[in-house]
Amino acid sequence: MAKHKFLDWGNRSIIRKIFTPMIIVMVIQAILFSFVILWGGTIEQLNNNALDILNERVINRKNYLENEMIQRWSNVDESVKSINSTVESVLKEKNASVQDIATNPALPEAIISSNTRNLIYLLRKNFVTGAFIVLTGNDTNYELEPGQSVQKTSLYIRDSDPGNDVVDNSDLSLERAPVDVTKATNVTMATGWAPLLNFSGDDPDASAFYYKPLKAAAENPDLAYSDLAYWSRPFKLNSDESDVITYSVPLRTDNGTIYGVLGVEVSTDYLQKILPNTELDSNKNASYLLAVDANQDGSFQNVVTTGTAYKRLAGNADHTTFEDDPYYKNIYGIKKNERITEDALGAVQYLNLYNSNTPFSGDKWALVGVTTNKNLFAFSDMVMRMVMIALVISLAIGLIGILLAGIHFTKPITTLVQQVKKSNPRMPVNLDKTNITEIDELAGAIETLSQDVASSASKLSRIIAIAGIPIAAFEINKVTDEVYCTDSFFKMLNLSHVKEVADGLNKENFETIMLSLKILSQDFDSQTNVTVIEIMDQNKQSKWIEIKLVEDDMNILGVIRDVTIETLERLKIEHERDYDILTNLLNRRAFYAALNERFGAPETLKTAAVLMLDLDNLKYINDTYGHDFGDEYIRSTANILKQFASPNAIFARISGDEFYALIYGYDSKDQIRPIISEIRQRLLNTAFPLLNDPELKIRASGGVAWYPDDSCSYEALLKYADFAMYQIKNSVKGEFCEFDSKSYSENAYLLENKEELNKFIDGNLVDYHFQPIVDIRDGQIIGYEALMRSRLSTLKTPMEILALAKSQSKLHQIEWLTWFNSLKALKENQEAFGGARMFINSISNQLLSSDEMEELEQLYQPILGQVVVELTEEERTNESFTRKKQRYIRNWGAGLALDDFGTGYNSDANLLFMTPDYVKIDMSIVQNIDEDVNRQKLLQNLVTYFKERKIKIIAEGVETISELSALIRFGVDYVQGFYLGRPNLHPQKLTDEQVAEILQLNEEARNEV
Repeated sequence: MAKHKFLDWGNRSIIRKIFTPMIIVMVIQAILFSFVILWGGTIEQLNNNALDILNERVINRKNYLENEMIQRWSNVDESVKSINSTVESVLKEKNASVQDIATNPALPEAIISSNTRNLIYLLRKNFVTGAFIVLTGNDTNYELEPGQSVQKTSLYIRDSDPGNDVVDNSDLSLERAPVDVTKATNVTMATGWAPLLNFSGDDPDASAFYYKPLKAAAENPDLAYSDLAYWSRPFKLNSDESDVITYSVPLRTDNGTIYGVLGVEVSTDYLQKILPNTELDSNKNASYLLAVDANQDGSFQNVVTTGTAYKRLAGNADHTTFEDDPYYKNIYGIKKNERITEDALGAVQYLNLYNSNTPFSGDKWALVGVTTNKNLFAFSDMVMRMVMIALVISLAIGLIGILLAGIHFTKPITTLVQQVKKSNPRMPVNLDKTNITEIDELAGAIETLSQDVASSASKLSRIIAIAGIPIAAFEINKVTDEVYCTDSFFKMLNLSHVKEVADGLNKENFETIMLSLKILSQDFDSQTNVTVIEIMDQNKQSKWIEIKLVEDDMNILGVIRDVTIETLERLKIEHERDYDILTNLLNRRAFYAALNERFGAPETLKTAAVLMLDLDNLKYINDTYGHDFGDEYIRSTANILKQFASPNAIFARISGDEFYALIYGYDSKDQIRPIISEIRQRLLNTAFPLLNDPELKIRASGGVAWYPDDSCSYEALLKYADFAMYQIKNSVKGEFCEFDSKSYSENAYLLENKEELNKFIDGNLVDYHFQPIVDIRDGQIIGYEALMRSRLSTLKTPMEILALAKSQSKLHQIEWLTWFNSLKALKENQEAFGGARMFINSISNQLLSSDEMEELEQLYQPILGQVVVELTEEERTNESFTRKKQRYIRNWGAGLALDDFGTGYNSDANLLFMTPDYVKIDMSIVQNIDEDVNRQKLLQNLVTYFKERKIKIIAEGVETISELSALIRFGVDYVQGFYLGRPNLHPQKLTDEQVAEILQLNEEARNEV
């Protein structure tokens, strides 16, 4: 059965427009009704009534319980007087005092025996379940330590049914009484009888009824005994019995001497009987809770509960904690915990059991009516549910009525719609009359419009054909499955043979025709919803068609456009963008894109090699034969690399003389190494004849990094391959080298800090710090060594800077920085230097040009005589440069020093060749000189040799007083090291203490001789 048009809620029909306001009005009425009932205060008032009823019932029961506890159970005035009188009579009869109770064993039993009637009278009169007298004896300690226990003479009588008195006392039982007393009374001994009452420090609650009133009486002798009374927490007298609570008061003589405790007990079973939970809820879903709040923090210790409702809520919990703020009047929410997971309330009513400012007034006893929110508000919840059910039913009835009326009202319109659907879109539409004026007018307008649309479509097709725009369109009617195509549609797709049936196409035939189209490639852009397909035209040339679809509930409209010219232009631009013009290899951008694509699918890489090549002779060819030859040299290299291009190998030209390659998809390195070796061999075997060198071979240095052994990141692999190439190019050109992680960790900075060195040199980012050189005889500073310090954090030490400069052939720039900056610093610190000399580290195989030397002399001629030039031993000496430096030194009146003697190249030969003024003994000899005999012998020989030739000796790296002392003994002239002073931006003097220490060491050395 077809769905009625009105029931299609996605359709914006006229009937929907009419009846929507009706539905809205009905819903608003329902909402207002619900608001008045549910949120207008009715439900809240029902809930408040339930809370008030709970509160009133608890108040009534609290008043009754409070009256019982104060007026009946704790009414011991008469008994206290009778017992005190009896005790005085016994003491008088025995000619004894209260103190004798502790020492005369017969006296306590006489007192207990004499007061049996008084205790039974108290038990009957107060309607309690027990009464007791406990004598203190000689007990003056009112607290028991854990593990401590005491026994007291006592009389403890119980009545299991306080409301039923028996004349012969057969309903009573003796719980505690001396043996003689049990024989003298006609009261039956209980099953758990014992002659003495035992108290243990391990159970303080069981002894509190005795000790607390005693302690209060001792601390407050001026208070009446009624103000010293104590209501105890629940405890068991015997382990197999129910809990009891007690009310106890101290017993004192007229002179205030404490001799015992009198009290009554009420069992929790009896309390449960007088706290019926059914008065709170007839369904027993509420409980009474008698509890004590000792700290006024809302946390109550449970005394007794009635019914099962509390146990269902909290189990066997011994404490109940309430929220700080009241839920309603005296009703508080019960805090949830691991056991209490349901919302519950307690109507808390405090019992006034103690007078204010009495010892136990801090114990707040309360009667609490406990029930769950669900139970308490059950009636209001039921009312709310009934209102909601009534609301839903009324809405449903209203909606059904509206739907039925709507169907009846829209029937003529749906009939008209069906006629329109079944009509032929290419033919004028003729519709039946409905005899409804508005609808018949609409039908006439539709008939007129259909005629105009057919005419417009024909005009549009003719206009497109005349304009020669390569565009066509088709439309698929989802309802009728009819397909309409413009005249040029099939011609544009090279499907002219189907034009004969185009006028009678349906969806199935159209799809069959389109599936027969041979598509060479297809590209879909999800953002623009455009598809571009590649097909073959009549001349067997590629042709690109752009297809764009627009779909709605009724139709699929498609527009196709011939974009062949645009596509060819785009492909040309992309090729120029991605390929190097000179070599037709991938350029840097395209190569990185290819790497990103392949490393995005690592399963296709397997084992892969990243190869970096750098042409060795390009600069020579460019400089000697011109850049045209250089370009041809690059093209020849690229042509060799193209011979190895495959689905598993891509090559790219990155810059002038650098090429990259990725060889991937192999199972092991051993499968790739022959390919790399063949590339190298093919390069070496390819001649590039030049005018003066017809046998010149193409030569390149290469570095290889492996995936995944070296890294899984192509950025890292490129860097590693670059490092490997850099290493081999700076050692043996024309070879290929695989990446070595150990070498990288040691020398990576040579590659990574290329630009940093340029930045260092160009920005003159260097300071010179000065370390004192001290005369070992008197502690005077004869000079300072200027030590290079980089301002760049990436260049940490002078050794790194020199190594970088050497690798990049920039030692000359470092030599220039050293001379000009150190002399500038000397000039700025002339006052601090005084007459001291400045030792400059000059690179032995570097020499400033004559112009640079002339500039240096013009700037710093007055202070050049203070300079001592240290020729470093790290580099091989250039004899010619050294001779020139010596001439400059003589002309300036400066000095010459041989640095790091004993560690560099040809130390002995340099010594003979240079004849320096100073020789600096390397710290490798100085360290541990005070302990190492071999170092001592070597130093002695050197000192002897240098002394004979009048060469001053400077010992470097002195770090301890022991080393300094040894150097003094061996006759060294000067010393330098951290022990005497660290390098500083401004020259520092020795302290008086340091000078005194040097003089002292010299004195000790002379005394040893």
